[in-house]
Amino acid sequence: MSQYDKLVTGHSSAVFVLFEKDTIETQANSAGIATVRPGLRPRRKIFLRDSVTFLVLLLATVALYAITSFLFRSFSTRRIELGREFALSGQKALRNGDPTSAIQDLRASLEYAPDETGNRLLLAEALARANHLEEARSYFLGMLDAQPADGFLNLQLARLARQQKEANPAVDYYRAAAVGNWTGDSIRRRFHVQLELADYLIELGRLPSAQAELLIAAADAPEDATVATTLGERFERAGDPSDALHSYQKAIKLNPEDADALYKAGRVAYQMGEFSEAARLLSTARRESSAEKLSEENVREEETLLESARRIQDLTLSSELPARDRVEHLLRALPIARARFQGCAARFNGLLPNDLQGLDRDWSSVQKVEDRKALLQDDSQQDALMKLIFETEEVTSRVCGEPSGDDALLLQLANAPH
Repeated sequence: MSQYDKLVTGHSSAVFVLFEKDTIETQANSAGIATVRPGLRPRRKIFLRDSVTFLVLLLATVALYAITSFLFRSFSTRRIELGREFALSGQKALRNGDPTSAIQDLRASLEYAPDETGNRLLLAEALARANHLEEARSYFLGMLDAQPADGFLNLQLARLARQQKEANPAVDYYRAAAVGNWTGDSIRRRFHVQLELADYLIELGRLPSAQAELLIAAADAPEDATVATTLGERFERAGDPSDALHSYQKAIKLNPEDADALYKAGRVAYQMGEFSEAARLLSTARRESSAEKLSEENVREEETLLESARRIQDLTLSSELPARDRVEHLLRALPIARARFQGCAARFNGLLPNDLQGLDRDWSSVQKVEDRKALLQDDSQQDALMKLIFETEEVTSRVCGEPSGDDALLLQLANAPH
């Protein structure tokens, strides 16, 4: 084959190949199938590789986020559980009277839950019980800055100041607590703060201030016999028998069978010189106390006071008595006072002190009283005899010591307000 024939044959083969390729592409296009040209294959590979890489990274990121979130939630839950466990342990230690252990547990609780105000309060309380007063005060003051009208915080600071012998700050905090904000039964809580303040003022010897606080407490006190009796006891300690008797009488009105209130009212009435009222109250108290089965000591004290109240009514020399009764009482008291003077004077073997010398002259001038009718009509003579009886009991008590029996009762009458 000549060179020309080879060229023609090769050219024909090339033309055939190109024709066959065009035919295949034409059929593929008509069937909706795109053929990939050799020049586009590297780009497609890169695109596919990048897509797979992105998808893998995305899935890895999602997985890491899910794992991280799970671990964070688990850690947060564990922190909450630990905080709660330490808090419960601290509360238990406080209840068991172990503030040192409570401090450790509550500090740990606050490490896990620093925003728990309740645990901060408990920690401050534990510090106060463990006598870490300054540290406890710092905690309470820090919380008070955010809630200056909080009654509980002011009360705790009052108690801390009281422990540190800081009287004026303690009183100020008590008063702030009494008018502060309280959760729950605020009236009852304020009432008890008022009583605590009154007790503190009594302890300080500030009796007028204590009486004023008790009057405020009484104005807001609930209508309850036990509360009224409690107020009566505080008024007694504050040196206010009149308001004490009023409180006891209120308790009796609310509960007429309250033997304790009846006895205490009778005792105060006796001290105030209202012996008739005292006898009535004590008699009722004895009747009611028999049902309550009081202790033997209380019953004996009650009976002794009742007997004195009844006897002193036979000796009272008040000008408010009917004239006939007053004369009878004078004639009953005169020999008692004379015997008291004679017994006291006998100790000095005729060398009487000046006070007794005056009494000796007065008793020498007293004639034997036989004419009741004349005495009934002479009020000035009645007054003179009453004065001599009372003066005798007062002077002999100073010179010869405290009397007993009827002489002690006459001395009480001499010193009675009425």
